[in-house]
Amino acid sequence: MSATDFVKKLASHPRYVGTDGEKDAYNLISREFEGLGCEVANEETEYVKSDLYMVVISLVVPWLFLVFVVAAWLVHPLTLALIIIAAAAFMSKVFPRLILDLAKDKSVNVVATMNPQGKNRLIICGHYDSARVMSRFAQKYRRAFMNLQPLFILAFVAYVIMLFGKGIYTLAVDGFSAGSLAELSLRMTGTWAIVWWAYVVFFVPFLILVTYGYGTTILAKGLSYGADDNASGIAVMMETARRLGGGKPNLRVDFACFAAEEKGLFGSTRWVNKHLNELDREHTYVFNIDCVGRGEKFFVYKGLGTVFKKNSDAMLCDIVADVCSKLNFALEENWGGNSDHAEFVAKGFRTCAISRFDPVKVNAAQTMFRKLFRIPIKKDILPYTDWIHTEDDTVDKISERKLEETVQLVVGFVEALNQKV
Repeated sequence: MSATDFVKKLASHPRYVGTDGEKDAYNLISREFEGLGCEVANEETEYVKSDLYMVVISLVVPWLFLVFVVAAWLVHPLTLALIIIAAAAFMSKVFPRLILDLAKDKSVNVVATMNPQGKNRLIICGHYDSARVMSRFAQKYRRAFMNLQPLFILAFVAYVIMLFGKGIYTLAVDGFSAGSLAELSLRMTGTWAIVWWAYVVFFVPFLILVTYGYGTTILAKGLSYGADDNASGIAVMMETARRLGGGKPNLRVDFACFAAEEKGLFGSTRWVNKHLNELDREHTYVFNIDCVGRGEKFFVYKGLGTVFKKNSDAMLCDIVADVCSKLNFALEENWGGNSDHAEFVAKGFRTCAISRFDPVKVNAAQTMFRKLFRIPIKKDILPYTDWIHTEDDTVDKISERKLEETVQLVVGFVEALNQKV
């Protein structure tokens, strides 16, 4: 079965987690990998089923910011700035672990292994579940949200800097006496009051739009067929296994098809933490494939995080670049990417990830955002798609040529890594 034929079969119906379509999908994936001679393990994993949970998780950070803005009238600015920094650390380091404790509903990760005795281990991964259909409102204003988000973050950074400045000033003049704290709101005039009101006027309408966009999307009834996101990635993995089967590499290759990615990376996060002690970081490499059937250009993800950055593995990214150069494929760099490689990167594994998207030019706010947070991306472009999580992510839109190009890239990557290690 070719990669295109497999996409047609896998994406013939939605695969949203917890549905019969998802069960049909992991059974199909298991059978196909077994037919290719791989050792297949279906491992139970957990996720949070509640849609209300997803709304809360998606919106807790921006609404928390609004609480901070209001609190600026009530507490010492320097104290509030320190609280904001502590909250950011909590949300990035502690909160994700707490979310896992809420995961009780069951799903299945499918892991197919080729050459299990190999010393060096390559994990080629991607998710097989599909998403809900994004609301019409969110689809219409997706580009605007993408452009406004860095502007909001920049404004918030400026706001925190003002908090520090105001806090240091009041500390120098009044100290931390109870009287100065009680009278602080009465002294918030002039420049500080202008900044406070400007931020509120800018932020509240944006927060309402984001809340409506996220909320209507998460609570929507429609389900995407997920042909590109990510039946395409699973099909590429399947075809890669078929082509490698004739001359098996010295590497151990695990094809990890993760569940519940669209619910919050539950399948991959659970799997990494479950197998953490048995994975040798010195001899384990990770290559994530997500959305590779339609976009104009390949994108390689150089790292994750804004304040707390984690870099992808430079050697693996260089291999991708070398293979693309030899095959004359266009390749661009990206930073971020909320996909199944995230937990591997967070845990310090040698990791790389690719997608195919259409490139768009960054605006002034995005350029300032990159420079302020020292995002190490050379070109001023971003990946963009208007079909992910929509009714338009269907099999008839998948490009057979682009799937084949991705297969060539992944097979070339495996062969190059096999020679290097």
